[in-house]
Amino acid sequence: MTTPEPDATATIAVAARRAATVAFDHVTKRYAGNAATAPGAVEDLSLEVPAGKICVLVGPSGCGKTTSLKMVNRLIEPTSGRILIDGQDIARRDVTELRRSIGYVIQQVGLFPHQTIGENVATVPRLLGWTTDRRLARVDELLSLVGLEPAVHRDRYPAQLSGGERQRVGVARALAADPPVMLMDEPFGAVDPIVRERLQNEFLRLQADLAKTILFVTHDIDEAIKMGDLIAVMQVGGHLAQFGTPEEILADPASDFVARFVGTDRGLKRLALHRVGELALRPATTAREGDEARPAAEALAADPLGYLLLLDADDRPIGWVGRREMPATGTLTRALASPTSPFLDRRTTLKDALAMLVDAEVQAGIVVDRRGAFRGTITAEDITAFARPEATAS
Repeated sequence: MTTPEPDATATIAVAARRAATVAFDHVTKRYAGNAATAPGAVEDLSLEVPAGKICVLVGPSGCGKTTSLKMVNRLIEPTSGRILIDGQDIARRDVTELRRSIGYVIQQVGLFPHQTIGENVATVPRLLGWTTDRRLARVDELLSLVGLEPAVHRDRYPAQLSGGERQRVGVARALAADPPVMLMDEPFGAVDPIVRERLQNEFLRLQADLAKTILFVTHDIDEAIKMGDLIAVMQVGGHLAQFGTPEEILADPASDFVARFVGTDRGLKRLALHRVGELALRPATTAREGDEARPAAEALAADPLGYLLLLDADDRPIGWVGRREMPATGTLTRALASPTSPFLDRRTTLKDALAMLVDAEVQAGIVVDRRGAFRGTITAEDITAFARPEATAS
């Protein structure tokens, strides 16, 4: 018997924060000959991921991280041990029902090439018997959520999209039935570094709203630090070398292997765990486009840096005006300003902020809010001072 379907909009709004705990209980996977050191083997893995958190499985090739991931949706069956979702042993669940209840995103996306984007996103809802109206509502909701205009992309085919767009569709498809758990196997590994960073940032923004439980596989420790609430560092033979928060792993590696894998630049990597919003912002001498030049020149004369930040009518930064460029009379125009400093927001990591400042060869970065309005500045000196152990100690 088919149960009555609730209103589609209400379902999406209410279910958007569904999540579940995932626990590995002494899970082992051995291949031919019972060789625990066989590539992909997993040995006595025990860890628990709280609901709504991202756990990143990271390690060298052959350490069993992808095998561990695939055991959660039973694409690979464990040799022994249990995997529990919200306390229920997944071995006792129907495998088809289990897989339909778990979102799955892979590196090559795996979209069906002869189906439209909308049909791809609606794959699991269609298998679950959702009505047409409910599927269409969910497709448009999710395409908008991942930054793709439904009217533009819904009826296109995968070959008509860029790699980054296809990856977004893959995320939308994984979210379609509102799964409490998502598995992501190197999801951003097949795109170029610029697109990869943008996708990472967009996904973290989505996760802040959706709060799914996510197991995320990568070989890149920098990606693990950026994406993970928790990190499971694995080593060849499928052994769990360390499990903890990024801060714990960077501050106190559990072994020489973990220390080598994390790298000698642990202090720099820790900057990826902190954001611009944690710093006290510096003020700047400002004026608006169209203001009289004389009072602005007087304010600039007293500025120790010798630069005034020109803003538009909505307080959005246009660029810096130096003492030499400042006219004595007349009005201020955008032609006077040099837009050299990078724009940062409060969510920008300190590592990214420092890299942007060094790359732009400037003293200060301009911090803006979500509307793009000026909020203050930070300098490379501010960031390096924050990074000192005494500054970040609890």
